[in-house]
Amino acid sequence: MPSLALWVVPALALVLVKANRKPQALLILVPVLILNLLWFPFRKAMGFGFSDGEMFTMLFLSLVTGISIVWLLGHLIGNRNRFVTFLLAWAIMTTVGLVGIVSCGAAEISEEAVGFVLMLVSLALAALVSLALAGWCCRRRFGGLRFALWLALWTVVASTVSVVLLLVIAFFIEGMPSFSVFMLLVQVIWAGLILGIITYFTVLPFTILALCSPFFRQRLRGCLQLKSMAPASVAAAEAISPPERPENGDSA
Repeated sequence: MPSLALWVVPALALVLVKANRKPQALLILVPVLILNLLWFPFRKAMGFGFSDGEMFTMLFLSLVTGISIVWLLGHLIGNRNRFVTFLLAWAIMTTVGLVGIVSCGAAEISEEAVGFVLMLVSLALAALVSLALAGWCCRRRFGGLRFALWLALWTVVASTVSVVLLLVIAFFIEGMPSFSVFMLLVQVIWAGLILGIITYFTVLPFTILALCSPFFRQRLRGCLQLKSMAPASVAAAEAISPPERPENGDSA
């Protein structure tokens, strides 16, 4: 538990928000715990040093906690103007990230801390943009697999673009580097692809939860304003008793 505050935030959202005082809301802990358990073997396999490992752990856990809070507050920020919903979700994830940075002892302003803040903000933006674009692609016909595949595509694209934009900002602030910009750009795009894959597999468990749980399905539907996505009551009824198809020869 590198950051106790990142565990306190979802606990407060579960206790203080009246709509979350239900057993169904506790399902949000399933993807959170799964991702936490998978992160530490992944961190060890990547061979992160202690300092880099702690910072990347903070970044990852902040992203996970931020998405969980968006899911827990989806009924409050959803069913609004799409742009307002997007800004509120982004503000939530950014605020949670700042809590993670401060609680991990990185409150002092440094070049490394600023870099991780910018990366966190950009990855949160990429995750939310990907969800919005995946929902837009499924606006006429929704399916769980269809949504997951569109989400994979847009997450990789958005993460790569966000990393390239960070590079452009760095060039604007510090000036053009003396070494090959082309080779640096290739490395940045490769890093963006890797971050996109990590971001996708971070968002995916929460998406699966929203698709399987009527409690969170209604919130995802409201946030993305997906009319093609069946309401929670209809999805639950179909899961229990799938609609019968007419046999051959029967009238439709």
